[in-house]
Amino acid sequence: MRLPSYKKMMIMITLSGSVMIDAQNIKTSSTGLLSPKNDEVVDFAKLNPTNIHEATKWYLDQVRAANARLLSVPDGKRNFENTMGELEKAATFLDQASSIYEVLSSASSDKAIRDAANEGTQQISAFTTEQSLNESLYKAVKAYALTADAKDLKGERKYYLAKVLRDYEREGFALTADKRDTLKALNNKIQDLSLEFRNNIAGDNPTIRFTEAELAGMPDDYKKANLQTDGTYLLSVGNPSYIPFMTVAKNTDARKKFYLLKTNVGAPKNDLLIAEIVKTRDKKGKLLGKASYADYVTEGIMSKNKKNVWDFENKLRTDLRPKAESEYKELLAIKSRETGKPETFIYPYESMYYANRLMDEKYKVDEEKVKEYFELQNVIQGLFTVYQQIYNLSFTEDKHPSVWNSDVQAFTVTDNATKKVIGYFYLDLYPRNDKYKHAACFPITAAQNTATGRRLATAALICNFPKPTPDQPSLMPHSEVRTLFHEFGHLMHTMVSETELGALAGTSVPTDFVEAPSQIMENWVWNKKVLSLFAKHYKTGAMIPDDLLDRMIASRNATSGVLALQQVLYGTLDFTLNDDFKIMDEHSIPDLVRQLQNSITLYPYVDGSHFEASFGHLTNYGSQYYGYLWSLVYAQDMYSVFEKDPLSPETGNRFRRMVLAKGGSDDPLNLVRNFLGREPNNKAFLKHLGL
Repeated sequence: MRLPSYKKMMIMITLSGSVMIDAQNIKTSSTGLLSPKNDEVVDFAKLNPTNIHEATKWYLDQVRAANARLLSVPDGKRNFENTMGELEKAATFLDQASSIYEVLSSASSDKAIRDAANEGTQQISAFTTEQSLNESLYKAVKAYALTADAKDLKGERKYYLAKVLRDYEREGFALTADKRDTLKALNNKIQDLSLEFRNNIAGDNPTIRFTEAELAGMPDDYKKANLQTDGTYLLSVGNPSYIPFMTVAKNTDARKKFYLLKTNVGAPKNDLLIAEIVKTRDKKGKLLGKASYADYVTEGIMSKNKKNVWDFENKLRTDLRPKAESEYKELLAIKSRETGKPETFIYPYESMYYANRLMDEKYKVDEEKVKEYFELQNVIQGLFTVYQQIYNLSFTEDKHPSVWNSDVQAFTVTDNATKKVIGYFYLDLYPRNDKYKHAACFPITAAQNTATGRRLATAALICNFPKPTPDQPSLMPHSEVRTLFHEFGHLMHTMVSETELGALAGTSVPTDFVEAPSQIMENWVWNKKVLSLFAKHYKTGAMIPDDLLDRMIASRNATSGVLALQQVLYGTLDFTLNDDFKIMDEHSIPDLVRQLQNSITLYPYVDGSHFEASFGHLTNYGSQYYGYLWSLVYAQDMYSVFEKDPLSPETGNRFRRMVLAKGGSDDPLNLVRNFLGREPNNKAFLKHLGL
């Protein structure tokens, strides 16, 4: 998952069935971008730079109008609607614009539209900073908080008022006016640098040319898809090309060349940019009276303080090491047999290859054979079956959607109990040049109550799964099936939100919990009952053999230790950079990456690699990446309730209503406790890792 906009974390799909449901009168906005009407979705196909620029002005005008209405109310006449309601309207407009622009800048094939969206993002981000530092708005909220109306608030509204006050005060209202101006400049600089960092990744699309000998071991369909007229093979760094090659190709030198190409996307520009971002964040943290930016961030989320994060990461390093070392020895033994000499190192460009060899030799799991049972459209149908059954929903395809690319599909989500449409989502599944290179869910609009009724939730899943060819459909490694279920979990979190306020809807939860509702769904792709719904051979239609499933399930934790240590590396790198890290020169961050990789993981650092330059989470998370493993503790604990029957509508409905529907309207710990009926613990998490 990633953070696509100034405030929301992104999350990381496709179905079948028409969004133009006459009874609900869902239609596209005649103005291109979303209007205030509840029954409109964005008319993406009609967007152009001119109406994007016009929309930016329109959105900012709506925010200014909401602010003016809020500030015109005398303090003695304040109530929730004329104060907090207007503030939330302003936040909704800013978030909608920012989210739409994120989709366009990440996925549009039109450079002029991407540029206009980036310009709009900068304007919205700058205005958002002004909004967060607007003293008049802060004083109005403070005045309202003293009223009898505010003191009588209950539930979600009470939680929202407390959150807004806390956020305002964390944004510097204890500072003098001149220091607030400094803070504003720092926030704008962080936003601009982060946008440039992300654009450098999206715009860097290198390719590599290999000979027939360098593609030894690769299947014929892979070769055919990349064959050039001169007899060589041209590969891009996108995951559909990269992952199969690094997993199967026998030529170690070729894998190293491809690894170095992949780990230099965004370099060297982004090494310099992340250094500037880190230094600017550090200034912000210290300006706000904190020892570091990490202190500032953790104060407002589940972890509460940086000590808890460091304790969590360091304990994981210790707990995981024995299992990881045991796994590493198995990989070394395979490498030694293959090379005919004692080996002491597995390098990063060898890790996937030897992990695949382990799967093949020890568990008799051939990933190329496994892929034959996971054709993308079959997986999607199985995915839909699972989510529709456990959450009591229906998904219906719009046969004529207005989209940003002809590959994109669109769907409505209907609640079967009420027969009402509750959401609309897009699936952009295949790689393209200048497109976001991973898999993520981009929320567009939050479900919320308005004066004219309930607004629909809308979101987009932007992915990079193999595109079908005339000769072969899209076949997915099991790991990509897991990614699909994960990202669709984020999408459902957005779709089924039942909060009154959009600011608390769906994935608007603390960043160290936001992954839990999607991580929990990864468990479904390891369950025989679930896989029997859709894992069938793309040619024969035969269901995946039971003995192959047994071997796949047995192999689940084959390399869980070394993989989890990689996550510890990413979280530790992110946290270290934001915990008063001193940048002395252009080598400081690459040197830190080398030191952490060699001390935390078992795969030695490779000279010339710069994975940090394309690690977008360094900008989007900012000392919060540890949340992937942190939230996994809660995800696995909640899955323990599903374990007996993962297709149970009763359990699914409880999870939907007690966790997903609540969004960010309560402390996540309360949501987890209520669902579990007890205090959470890490037993299921340790079992999940095979410890």
